Amino acid sequence: MAINRRLLIVLTGWAAVSLLFAAWLTFSWGGIESTQRFDDLGEFVIAFIAAGACAYAAFRHRHRTRIAWALISVSAFCWGLGEVAWSYYELLLGRQVPFPSPADVGYLAAVPFAIAGVLCFPSAPSRLTSLARTILDGLLIAGSLLIVSWATVLGTVYRGGSDSIWAQLISLAYPTSDVVIATMIIILAARAPRSTRLPLYLLAGGLLANLLADSGFAYLTTTNTYGPGNVVDAGWAAGYLLIAIAAFVSASTPALAATSPGPPGRLRLLLPYLPVGAAAVVAGFEELQPGELDPVIFWCLFVVIGLVVVRQFLTLNDNLTLNRQLEANAAALAKGREHFRSLVQNSSDVITLIGGDGLIRYQSASVERILGFNDTQLIGTPFGELVHPDDRTQVLRKIDEAINIIGPPIAIECRLRREDDSYCPVEVTMTNLLGLPAVQGLVLNTRDVSERKSLEEKLTHQAFHDSLTNLPNRAAFRIHLDHALNADADHRIAVLFLDLDDFKAVNDTLGHDIGDQLLAAVGARIASTLRPGDTVARLGGDEFAVLLKNMEDEQIALRVADRITRQLVPPFAIGGKEISMHASIGIAGLVTGEEAADDLVRNADVAMYIAKSKGKARYVEYEASLASAALERMELEYDLHTALSEKQFVVHYQPVVMLESGAVHSVEALVRWNHPRRGLLYPADFIGVAEQSGVIVELGRWVLQQAARDGRRWQVRYPSTPAMQISVNVSGRQLQHPDLITEVMDAIDAAGLDPQSLILELTESVLMADTEPVARTLQDLRGRGIRLALDDFGTGYSSLGHLRDFPVDILKMDRSFVAGIGSGLADGAILRAIIGLANSLGLMTIGEGIERPEQLAALNAMGCHAGQGFYLSKPLDHAAMDDLLASCIQSGTGRQLPPSWRMTA
Repeated sequence: MAINRRLLIVLTGWAAVSLLFAAWLTFSWGGIESTQRFDDLGEFVIAFIAAGACAYAAFRHRHRTRIAWALISVSAFCWGLGEVAWSYYELLLGRQVPFPSPADVGYLAAVPFAIAGVLCFPSAPSRLTSLARTILDGLLIAGSLLIVSWATVLGTVYRGGSDSIWAQLISLAYPTSDVVIATMIIILAARAPRSTRLPLYLLAGGLLANLLADSGFAYLTTTNTYGPGNVVDAGWAAGYLLIAIAAFVSASTPALAATSPGPPGRLRLLLPYLPVGAAAVVAGFEELQPGELDPVIFWCLFVVIGLVVVRQFLTLNDNLTLNRQLEANAAALAKGREHFRSLVQNSSDVITLIGGDGLIRYQSASVERILGFNDTQLIGTPFGELVHPDDRTQVLRKIDEAINIIGPPIAIECRLRREDDSYCPVEVTMTNLLGLPAVQGLVLNTRDVSERKSLEEKLTHQAFHDSLTNLPNRAAFRIHLDHALNADADHRIAVLFLDLDDFKAVNDTLGHDIGDQLLAAVGARIASTLRPGDTVARLGGDEFAVLLKNMEDEQIALRVADRITRQLVPPFAIGGKEISMHASIGIAGLVTGEEAADDLVRNADVAMYIAKSKGKARYVEYEASLASAALERMELEYDLHTALSEKQFVVHYQPVVMLESGAVHSVEALVRWNHPRRGLLYPADFIGVAEQSGVIVELGRWVLQQAARDGRRWQVRYPSTPAMQISVNVSGRQLQHPDLITEVMDAIDAAGLDPQSLILELTESVLMADTEPVARTLQDLRGRGIRLALDDFGTGYSSLGHLRDFPVDILKMDRSFVAGIGSGLADGAILRAIIGLANSLGLMTIGEGIERPEQLAALNAMGCHAGQGFYLSKPLDHAAMDDLLASCIQSGTGRQLPPSWRMTA
């Protein structure tokens, strides 16, 4: 806008200067001499200004545009030199300028430079036919202008020419060059690039003013009517001033570039015919004059008419070509439209077009595959009627938003009604094309998401359900419990925590497949005992949890636990076997009302642990008074599982010494737990928990392997005859393990230990059970050379008469008998009877708990073979035991303890 305003101001100034110049020449202000001086000086100064402006424009541009403005600059400079020569005659010599004169050289030299400059300006690129039409238009324009010029100026000049051939040629050169320049101007105006047309139009206007002045000058000179300060001179001043303005405008705009031709405007179409119309008017006027028509006008008119015919032929040929292109384009468009329609009709998405009133205006055929409707069946139906009633309000709100708020497409999930009145889950994307004239509607892309929804539901089910039992898992149970705690204000909920008793034995003996089937059957039985609205979940492994809600009284939890316990009594028939399975159940309810979900589950877990410690197969209600000990025991059990992997267990050793010789018979491996928080724990602190949790199997395996390695290492380092033996305790749980024999043999093979150097110590209670599998295991172990010892004899259920039935080699008498030596006759008599019976059965006897020298002497006198206790040596770690063995003295009966002990004995 600012540029247009500045240009208007400049053009207004140009018009004012041009009128001032013409008025001065017309009215001869200041006299003839002053007017003549103003005229001559003003013309060549303005010409030189135009030359400088064109040179600046050439400097600002590149390529062809630079050359064009440079040539126009040279043309203006040449004309200015001619005007200087003219002024020399009139102003300095004070006489009339002769004809021809040196001034004519400058004037005529400006013409070819101007023509060359006009031809160098870039124009819109053309095809071959367009180039031919351009040449034809040039000839047509030149012929027409020649007729006009001949009738007005050129004919008069020719007929009134002087006798000198040079003078006549120069006289004719002026109007002829004007015809050529006018032709170039018209062609340039017709083919100028649209984006940079303004400077070229201004240049064309300046050249037009110059050629009109040239033609007027030639005519007046021929008729001898031209004089100093003639008003026709204002044409040159106005022309070169306009050329200077064109140059400055071009210098401030981007360089002219060849661009693709746009559709021709009406003025561009009419430009070649305007000179033809002028020529026809002039020829008609000449025809009306008395006498015959000038032959030059006749023949020129004849040629122009022929050129018009040829041009019309080319135009018709172009029209035919354009028609064929239009037909081809129309066919391609129709093919593309059919292709697009085929894509839409066969798209997996349903394309729906609805108007601003919500009515369906178009429906793709794919709707029949998804919803069952015919594509024409829904036309005119409100889209909202297809939406599920629960989703309708939200969908209509989104449609209204898509219509009234300009923005990106809106996506929403809803359910659409099928023809059979079922509903299909879909995803609808709404795109507002109301402003597109070809559409004028809201486009809905609908995609069937039934499979995705089904997969999402399946994944959600898997995420919150146990795959084995199909019961809710721990995450789902926690969600149910949180929801119940938030919704229940009357403290009417309870949690039952169930753990199957001895389930690991089922996996170990019958296999994991049977165990999995048993878990599923247990879950089904538990679920069958619950009320509607209650939840049973499998937390993992053999643990289940039950959530009871809306309890009318506190006894409901106890009654449900009792039903579960009774429901589990009948054996489970799985894999052709009858399997008995019971559960320990812990019950926890809201006491303070401040308990969180984790508190309830932990309390129920504690109560379940107490139930297990009381003998299993029962249910216990949580009591805060019992929680502390149970929690400590639970934490210990939890720590046991990580203690092995973190190598927190260590093995200490206590020697068993032959009482007669003082030689080391064997060393007993005693496990210790180096607990990270509680310090060093003795077996009494954790073996019971390990036995109950089943960790004892893995722990016993590790102790056996470690003891075998250490025992063999000491046998090699401290050899003796007979060889020192290694004694390891075996629990009842280990004896029931089917892989015990394999694990024992692997341990001694890996250590390189002779089987006869290994003693396995058993408790009386294990032997009294005397189950067939345990008996077979013991016989197999003895058959492989491994010796068996009965530990803590006298505290269990055996009798002296049963010793001959036990498959053992060594009898270790309980420390309680040894502790009573010297305090009464009964203990001594019992010990003497046990030792005598064992000797008669060929069993080796070992007295445990020897803490005083008189105890050692009494046992030796009773015929006891060996002893063990703090008086001989306390349990030692590996390094201390190594030092003790190193201090022993080698003798014929083995490695004996130092003499200080023998003297004491």
